[in-house]
Amino acid sequence: MKEVFLMHNEFEKWLTDFSKERLPLWNEFPDFDLYMDQLVNLGNRYLENLIDTKITASMINSYVKKGLMERPSKKKYTTTNVAELVVISLLKSIFPLETIRSGIKQSIKDVSVTDSYDYFANLFNHALSRVSLTNSPQVNSLPLNENMIQLTEQFAVHAVIYKMIGEKLVNLQRISKNK
Repeated sequence: MKEVFLMHNEFEKWLTDFSKERLPLWNEFPDFDLYMDQLVNLGNRYLENLIDTKITASMINSYVKKGLMERPSKKKYTTTNVAELVVISLLKSIFPLETIRSGIKQSIKDVSVTDSYDYFANLFNHALSRVSLTNSPQVNSLPLNENMIQLTEQFAVHAVIYKMIGEKLVNLQRISKNK
C-alpha cells in the first residue's frame, strides 16, 4: 500500500508540474532571424518538458522538404518557422505529417500565421493549465490502491478517439475547401 501511495504522490507532483508548462506566444519569439542551430536549440528549449524526442536539424530539413515548414531565406529561419516547428513537434506524436501539413495550411487560409499560432498556443496553454487531479475525474475516481493500468487505458482510449476525430475534421475541411 505504501508503494501505491508513493506512486500516486509522484504522479500528482508530476501532473502539477506538467500543468504549469506553457507554449510561448508569438510576441515571445525572437524578433530576428535564426540559423539552423539556433532554431534547434530554441525549439528544444520551448518544448523541453512537452515532447520526448529532441528536435534535430535533420528533422527540420525533412519538414521543409515535405512542405510542412517554409523554406529558410539564405539559411535563416523566421518567426513563422519557429511557430511551425513548435506546432509540428507537438502534433507529430498524434497525427501523420500529411495531416499536420494540411491542418496548418487550412488554419492560415483565412487568418494570419500570428493569429493562428496564438490561437493554438492559447488553446494548448489553457488545456494544460486545467490538467490536475481535481479537474480530472478519471484520476480522481480511482482509489489509491487501484491499478494504474486502468487509468493508463482510459487515457489511451481517449487519445485514440480524439486523434480519430481530429483527423476526420482535417480531412473534411480539406475536401470542402477543394470543392
